Amino acid sequence: MKKLFSHIQSAYFIGIKGVGMTAFAQVLKAKGVSVSGSDTTEQFFTDHILQNLHIPYTEGFDEKNIPDGVDVVVASPAYLGSDNPEIRAVEQRGIPLLSWHAGVAEFFNQAYGIAVCGTNGKSTTTAMLGFILEYAGYDPTVVVGSRVNAWQSNARVGSSKYFLIEADEYKDAFLHYYPAMVLITNIEYDHPDYFPTKESYKKSFDTFMGRAQKENVFHTPQTGKRFSLKMPGEYNQENARLAYAAASSLGVKDTVIEEALARFTGLARRFEYYGEYKGAMLYDDYAHHPTELTAFIQGVREKYSKEQLIVLFQPHTFSRTDALFDDFVESLSRADQVAILQTYGSAREVGDDVIGERLAHALQSKYFSSLSEATEYFRATLGVNTVFATVGAGDGWQVVKALSQAKEQ
Repeated sequence: MKKLFSHIQSAYFIGIKGVGMTAFAQVLKAKGVSVSGSDTTEQFFTDHILQNLHIPYTEGFDEKNIPDGVDVVVASPAYLGSDNPEIRAVEQRGIPLLSWHAGVAEFFNQAYGIAVCGTNGKSTTTAMLGFILEYAGYDPTVVVGSRVNAWQSNARVGSSKYFLIEADEYKDAFLHYYPAMVLITNIEYDHPDYFPTKESYKKSFDTFMGRAQKENVFHTPQTGKRFSLKMPGEYNQENARLAYAAASSLGVKDTVIEEALARFTGLARRFEYYGEYKGAMLYDDYAHHPTELTAFIQGVREKYSKEQLIVLFQPHTFSRTDALFDDFVESLSRADQVAILQTYGSAREVGDDVIGERLAHALQSKYFSSLSEATEYFRATLGVNTVFATVGAGDGWQVVKALSQAKEQ
């Protein structure tokens, strides 16, 4: 460690439940830093990770939460520049304040940094490559945007020079990094609330990819080897081929890569099975972009060719849903039955869900304004020979979780 993290002993995280925040908290804790933080009362998969690692956090924001004498404060991008009371207090006290991207970059940029970027498939590809390198004995540090089932965490802290990260393009966050190697899954327009045009979106990727030597920039091979995977879908084969190409370039033998991929058990919220309810099989997936939705539905069809597919889709942000509206309608129409759950605006957007209701109208589907309303409806209507999936980047997964725990009536 050098610069800001050379001598710190304590760090406080504002918005610690965020996926990237939790991952960076694990990195610092493994380096011997005392870590604590705060967040909202909303429950995420990261709650369990923080609890398992004995990283203390407070639910609710108050300047009294900030420990006396803390060396540095790391803030979620959702709260940086906001009127959050803890942010105000940190600025008033003159405590060093930075985003988790900037903090991770201090470690990543000193290592042999491997960045996985792209509109879709980043988390799975990052996890696959990280798992391969671990299996091959490379002992990498890995930061992923979801819980990796094999690690029961969204981060792994190793002792080698290899630092693998899922590099997020939103608000040009990945421009904090200077990678030795770049993996690019695909580029399809997204985040219209930040990138005003498709051209501006692509230009950001071009800038990022230009930071690595051309021979160390890997694009997804569309054809080639097929692997024995536990997850269905051609898109997962594509992710595996990209991870294979990168691992092979680092000297990992083909047999080792194939063995690792065959043992890879996936990630949370990626075709995640929750059990059954009244004979209906329950799944959840993070797909929140039209291309991801299409790929997920194709994956379900591949695994369950005779069952009816019912999708409860929760749009993520009003701006994305509006900008890609026709594409959402087309992709969701591939399911046998669709319902729309109130749009998850997250910390980025507030307002009435006009766009979610409009999407439901275009699909001639039901619209639910709450998780409880959706849960009760599907408790009464689900039956055998059915796959029911909650899909989206918000909290819609709570519906399948509730159904999986419900008693059949």
